[in-house]
Amino acid sequence: MHHDSLAVAGPAGAIRTFHWPGNAAPSAPPFLFIHGMLGDASFWEPTVDALGEQRPRAIAIELRGHGASETPANDDYTPAACAGDVRAVLDSYALDRAIVVGHSYGALVALAFAAAHPERVARLILVDPPGDFTHLPEAERRGQLEPFLAALGGDEWREATRAGFEDACTGGRESTREMIFSRLDAASRASTVGLFRPMFEFPAVAALDRFLAHEGASAHAILATSNAWPFSLHVLRPSLAHTVIPGTGHWLMLDDPAGFASALRAATLAIG
Repeated sequence: MHHDSLAVAGPAGAIRTFHWPGNAAPSAPPFLFIHGMLGDASFWEPTVDALGEQRPRAIAIELRGHGASETPANDDYTPAACAGDVRAVLDSYALDRAIVVGHSYGALVALAFAAAHPERVARLILVDPPGDFTHLPEAERRGQLEPFLAALGGDEWREATRAGFEDACTGGRESTREMIFSRLDAASRASTVGLFRPMFEFPAVAALDRFLAHEGASAHAILATSNAWPFSLHVLRPSLAHTVIPGTGHWLMLDDPAGFASALRAATLAIG
């Protein structure tokens, strides 16, 4: 499906966006899609195609340092910093609010934005979010996370991440796995390694609670089967509505575009 491409001036550099016109009622809030690690705006094209032409207009942001978006001079990839880019995109498109859909690290960016600007989020959709690592026991953080972060400081940082990406692809399409690993081979160190520590330190549950405390706020998670850890958001907050899409890995919108679009459509009904 044809899209326009627009560069938006963000707080730390230009942010590229894709824009797909829609045929829904003018009052329908648009989709704002935020990809995760190793991604770009094209990751959402199968979703937009599967949603069909009667959907609202859709915009996909490319996170700083990803795709054609500029790399920040200060190497700040924290969810809060990236949330500033999301705000700049909404402002540039003159949108008061949107259905904010974030995948993986993009889900943390979506949470940071929703917590800071709840009035601009018509509904928050968290796509296989990484959970809240701040809820891990301290011994586990010291025994697992810190050695991993230390390994990322060496020359073999790609190798240090491969096992995790391999696990994330489990259950999905081989074509998705091949694409993810080709992107890992081509990825810059800053835009890959620079996301891990902020991911481990982001208080996702607190951000979710802050957003949901706003009158009228609502959130829904769309998950792969493997997302069932003790620190998963829907485990820590059982009241979080969620849908599981079987037969998918972490990149479920690529593994099953039709199934994901169906779940997204169901999660966003009756939004005005």
